[in-house]
Amino acid sequence: MSDAHIVELETLRRQLEQLHELFAAVIDETRPTPDNPHVMPWPELLSKFNVLAGKYAILSHTVGKKHASLLKELAVVPQTQPNDIHEQNIMSVLLRTKLAPEIEKEEDDIWAQVEAEAQQDQRHELLAITAMGSFNSLRKAHAGRVQQLLAEALERKPVEPLAAPSEAAAEATDKPVSLEDILAFTSSGKLA
Repeated sequence: MSDAHIVELETLRRQLEQLHELFAAVIDETRPTPDNPHVMPWPELLSKFNVLAGKYAILSHTVGKKHASLLKELAVVPQTQPNDIHEQNIMSVLLRTKLAPEIEKEEDDIWAQVEAEAQQDQRHELLAITAMGSFNSLRKAHAGRVQQLLAEALERKPVEPLAAPSEAAAEATDKPVSLEDILAFTSSGKLA
């Protein structure tokens, strides 16, 4: 490991120690003691928490952006042995490389649920695309059929009546036929 990496790690260690000291100070200030039985006022507590959250975010961002590759190559080893059971528990949690079984199972369940929802969303999207495609093809086929029937209707010659037409029938054949009437007629049933 180069000297530059050692300096970077030392800087990170100092920032982490400062955050730890600030966290411990905030915890001590929030606990009521015999000397100070009053609990810290809510606005002051929120202000201190915001400072802690800001410093943590800065340190987390620094570790994630600049030092992620360096930290992946290192192993953490405690300098001293834990003194009591509480410190041993903290050390085992900090040095754990695998999640606790119940957390690991819950995480697997969440990922399975997310994947199932993603597959269901893809199926719904495919169904919508298929339905839209079939609708468009049916619409085009219908438009083509209507155009064909309209062309056939316009090409037909009027049939000579067998008997003399009545006055109402003569007026009906003299009126121009509207497109709506043609469409209503063609959609009313099969042509003979």
